Amino acid sequence: MKRYLSMYRPNAGFEVGSTTRYTGKPEACLLATKDWKAGEQVSCCVGSIAALSEQDDLKLKREGRDFSVMVSTRKKCSCLFLGPARFMNHDCDSNCEFILVGQNAITFRVRKDIKVGEEMTVFYAEHYFGENNCECLCCSCER
Repeated sequence: MKRYLSMYRPNAGFEVGSTTRYTGKPEACLLATKDWKAGEQVSCCVGSIAALSEQDDLKLKREGRDFSVMVSTRKKCSCLFLGPARFMNHDCDSNCEFILVGQNAITFRVRKDIKVGEEMTVFYAEHYFGENNCECLCCSCER
């Protein structure tokens, strides 16, 4: 619960917004509510990961509900990504990066300066959107 509530702190520096960029339909995204400098930690944006069984992973994929599933290289399995951090979208040239907090939590470090109103993004993985991300729809791939 604390992970969700911390995003509403006045100094959180982000809000959950909406974008139609990826599917043409409204989807959640994270927008900066302050200017961020490279190296800063987005500490109010935390997510936790829960390991999925192979059966649960396959079921979510079959049902088309795998949008919050990520592969953990540390746990060597698919995991469900929970909390407000799950709303940070992918970009191949992201402005944030994942950092581990404890055993099962993730937050972000700013890689490049971010201005108020800009979408905050993270690089998911090299082959997350097909081989070499050939199916990626991010801004960087569009250029």
